Amino acid sequence: MKKTSLFLLLISFLNAYTVSKIEFEGLSYLSENSAKELLDFYSDTVTDKQINDSIKKLYSQGYFDDIFVEYKNETLIFHFIEKSTISKVTLTGFLDTDDERQKEFLQLSKGNLFDKAKVEEVKTRISEALNFKGSVDNAIEIRETKLDNGTTEIEFLVREGEEIIIKDLELSGREKESFTKIENNMGNKHKEGFGWLMGRNSGEMKIKELEIDSARIKDYYMRRGYIDVVVSKPFAQIEFNRYTSSLKYEISEGVPYDVSGIEIEIDRDIVDLEELKENFKLEAGDRFNIDWVRKDISKIKTAVADKGYAFVNIYPNFERDREKQEVKVVYKVRTKSRVKIRDVIISNNRVTLDRVIRREVFVAPGDWYNLTDIKDSKNALGRLGYFDEVNLEEIKVSDTEIDIAVYVKEGRTGSIQVGGGYSTYLGFTFDTSLTDRNVFGSGIDMSLAFQYSKISKTYTLSFSNPRLFDSLYSGTFNVTHSEIDRDYYDVVDRGFGFNIGRRIGRHFTANFGYSYSDTQYTNVDDNLTDDAESYIKSAVSLGLKYDTTDDYFVPREGVTIYNGVEYAGVGGTAKFVKNTLSFNVYQGLQDYIDYDMILRYKSKLRYMKDTGMIPLYESLHMGGIGTVRGYDPFSFPNRELDEYQNMKALRSFTHSFEISLPISEQAKLRWTPFIDYGYLGDNDFEDFKRGGYGISLEWQSPMAPIQFIFSRPFDDKPTDDISKFEFTMGRRF
Repeated sequence: MKKTSLFLLLISFLNAYTVSKIEFEGLSYLSENSAKELLDFYSDTVTDKQINDSIKKLYSQGYFDDIFVEYKNETLIFHFIEKSTISKVTLTGFLDTDDERQKEFLQLSKGNLFDKAKVEEVKTRISEALNFKGSVDNAIEIRETKLDNGTTEIEFLVREGEEIIIKDLELSGREKESFTKIENNMGNKHKEGFGWLMGRNSGEMKIKELEIDSARIKDYYMRRGYIDVVVSKPFAQIEFNRYTSSLKYEISEGVPYDVSGIEIEIDRDIVDLEELKENFKLEAGDRFNIDWVRKDISKIKTAVADKGYAFVNIYPNFERDREKQEVKVVYKVRTKSRVKIRDVIISNNRVTLDRVIRREVFVAPGDWYNLTDIKDSKNALGRLGYFDEVNLEEIKVSDTEIDIAVYVKEGRTGSIQVGGGYSTYLGFTFDTSLTDRNVFGSGIDMSLAFQYSKISKTYTLSFSNPRLFDSLYSGTFNVTHSEIDRDYYDVVDRGFGFNIGRRIGRHFTANFGYSYSDTQYTNVDDNLTDDAESYIKSAVSLGLKYDTTDDYFVPREGVTIYNGVEYAGVGGTAKFVKNTLSFNVYQGLQDYIDYDMILRYKSKLRYMKDTGMIPLYESLHMGGIGTVRGYDPFSFPNRELDEYQNMKALRSFTHSFEISLPISEQAKLRWTPFIDYGYLGDNDFEDFKRGGYGISLEWQSPMAPIQFIFSRPFDDKPTDDISKFEFTMGRRF
């Protein structure tokens, strides 16, 4: 062995070249200086191995199809055959009507270097997508055309094959559980009559999900206590001449188990185990449920990880007593060393400043690892409304250190908008605005807007900084001018206001504000002259907000609670107290039913007290977006009713139930059935009780969030002002 090594060393020494000059031919993508820096030799004597290593380094840059070396008269000449550039790339026969998704699959564009491997990757992505969809006999042709100018045109021609239709689904061995309920949990379902209708099974086979369905069936049973359930792999009998199939799974159900007890075994004293178990979903006496086991594992992991133990493994052990059909659940917790945060890395923020992101992150270098802090950081960044996506990735540095990488995908925060629309109450509308909720990436919100409809004109200038000097304080200033036509009077309102807020902890914000307005009535109905006196309002306000939602525009979890009190009477002629309490809750069901459904409940309770004068314009109203849809905005109180003549209402309670469902994830389009109901009155809530229902289309457009609302009333009276269509721009869904 030693003789062989010595011989190879001698050969390496003999194949050495004296180099007095280095030349590069065919090099354009890389400068000669950069190429020289990649060479693996620094002296006048060069070996074959050094030349080969240099070629590998140069080739790894990705610019070249081939590199070879020539040695002449002590000159080493590197010859490069560079890759051509792509002059055009097209995809035909696949997602022809969706340019954005085509770009996701191609990941190639004009000006890129032509790379054979990347072209094959595109073909693989398309093929996998077609296979996942369930198509067979797919064909993908790649045409490469070399042009005279040295560039290359690439065409991907896709012929999508036929889909296999599941005519029959058999769950052999199923006795105790419902066929329909099991099938509803599967990705593959048999074709039903009129399968093309929404809500019916069309029967297309999803090949990639066949084996996943075995796990889904097992999971369904284990959520109902069947710990011993066994589900076979799928057996599909396909008739390729008809593109139909029968699908079969063998199931051995076993028996359902009840929980006899819960135990936690942990390798060190970190948390109070009894206190932890008090918050468990699964308890002794319950029917076993694997879903609840997962939730309890998550609670254990969070409790342990919040103490700095980032690397924790939890193994659930099920100790069965088959005679009693009982199971004791034992969680074995294994920890490693306590971990500190070495660094927090901000990435992908093209506009937003690092400090704006960093101030919403609740972990810092030197802190002990804390899982709750990381989850809260993600939600806080999502609530800003600056980003389409937020992810916090944990990068292991060593057994005792970890980096937190914050990845964001910037959303559009600034825009010049010119828009319009129509609603049955407002008529044709026009609005234009210059808005940026994140000016120069600083987090400052500035807006100049003008809105016009047949009943109103509004001009607004607003400026807001949610973190003054990167502190916990926020500041807002606005100036407004509005002209509004109501049924019984018109109003011209001019004013300004400012607000100072302070964050208290992670979820609470307190604020103090002042507002001043000068309101003038015109065209007043003769019966309202005593109530419609022009006035000046000078008011201070206090508010407290609690917000745990995970996103600004489309929250999928969390609650918002706000309580605000306005006191008018710090000068001016208007004198009253107004209290507003709102409560919104959002719950996504993705983790429960594997479908992006969001349940929403929104409510608002308002109360006014007269301390001298409540102007007619300041009293409470109901109807339209934000209260009860299906009626014109501000249509209640309604003096057309014989039993009601007072125009001022001092009590109001409205609430809404909504179910938000996806239409297109790529287009960020959803539809939301809703039911609203509200109560309005003077000294109680009984004067007006109205409801509305309908469907809202919600679109996170490139300009701003837009809602198109189609509604109908119920419990309405003949004299009520009905609204069947409304729309909004820029509101939180």
